[in-house]
Amino acid sequence: MTKKPCIYREKTNHSCTTGFTLIEILIYISLFSIVVGGLLITAYNVISGSGRLHNKVFINEEAAFMIRKFDWALTGATAISVTSSTKLTITKPSLSANPLAFSLSSGTLMLVRGVSSSVQLNSASIKVNSLAFTEIPPSGGRPKGVSIQFELANISEKQNFNITRYLRQ
Repeated sequence: MTKKPCIYREKTNHSCTTGFTLIEILIYISLFSIVVGGLLITAYNVISGSGRLHNKVFINEEAAFMIRKFDWALTGATAISVTSSTKLTITKPSLSANPLAFSLSSGTLMLVRGVSSSVQLNSASIKVNSLAFTEIPPSGGRPKGVSIQFELANISEKQNFNITRYLRQ
C-alpha cells in the first residue's frame, strides 16, 4: 500500500490537513450570526431607549415651565376663582393687566392677561391632554388654595403632573 502524496496541502506526520470541515464552517457561521444578532438588538434597544428618554425629558421640561408659570401667577395673588374645571382666574394687585386666566383650548394651555390676547404656554410638539383646577376652600388656619392636575403628551410618551398651591395671607 502506497500513500498518495498531498497535493497543494501541508504534510504532517500521518495525514494531510485540508482546512475547515463543512460542519466547522456551519458552527462558526452560526456563532457569528448569534453575536452579530445580539449586537444589532442591543444597538436598537439603546437607540430607541435614548429616544424615549429624550421624550420624557422634554415633557418634564415643559411641565416645569408650566408649573413656574402657575407659581408666578399665584405668588402675590389676592383672589382665585375656578369658573370651570378647566379655567382658573387669578387676581394680582401688582399687575396692571388683571385678571390672569389659565384655560385649556384644543390641547393647548392658554394664558390671558387682562383683556389682551391669549398666549400659548406649551410648545407645539407637546399636547395638554387634560387639565383640571380644583379650588380648595380655607380651613383649619389654611388659606384658600388651588389644586392643578394636568397630563402632557408627545408622540410616544405621556405623563401626569399634580401641584397644590395656597394663597399667602
